[in-house]
Amino acid sequence: MDGLMHIPRTIMLFGEDFDRVEDAPEPEVIAPTFSIGELTEAREAAWQDGHAVGLQEAAAESAASIRRAMEHIATQLSEERDVVAVRAEQHAKTIAQLLLDSLAAAFPELCARHGDDEVRAIIRIVMPGLIQEPAITVRAHPRTIAAVAQEIAHADPELAARITTIECDAMAPGDVRVTWHNGAAIRDAAKLWHDVAEALLPIKETIDGG
Repeated sequence: MDGLMHIPRTIMLFGEDFDRVEDAPEPEVIAPTFSIGELTEAREAAWQDGHAVGLQEAAAESAASIRRAMEHIATQLSEERDVVAVRAEQHAKTIAQLLLDSLAAAFPELCARHGDDEVRAIIRIVMPGLIQEPAITVRAHPRTIAAVAQEIAHADPELAARITTIECDAMAPGDVRVTWHNGAAIRDAAKLWHDVAEALLPIKETIDGG
């Protein structure tokens, strides 16, 4: 034993003692870049931006919806206006045609019914201007000649003496023809209706052409 070399009890093979637990290093503390206030402001700003964008998008969509609705309404109104215009034109033509037909049917009767009064009016208007005429002839339908005689009876006697009345079956009741040397005064229901029809011709053409 004495001859053996003395071996130390502890042999240090490594520079560290694995049995000893070393304290873990403290983590590095990184100071925050933004403060709480800045983060709050940033979050609020982001919310405001998002809210504004949302409102803009909603407003744009609402405007587009309103525009589409207005276009649809305008189209419907235009179509309804055209339909109403066509119906109004048709009704106007129907009414105009009815009036024309009624007037055409009633005009002869109206002329006959009021013919005597108009004949008297013609005699009263024309005769004073014929005081110098040597001869005057009055022709009328037998139903009208009585009204002519009644009016002549009120004329100047010298003038009445130069007036000759002649019944004419070819003339319509209510018609009268006063003639003298260089002129004539005539009430002709057929001619009156012709003049009325000429005046109404544009209306008639519109109805027929429509």
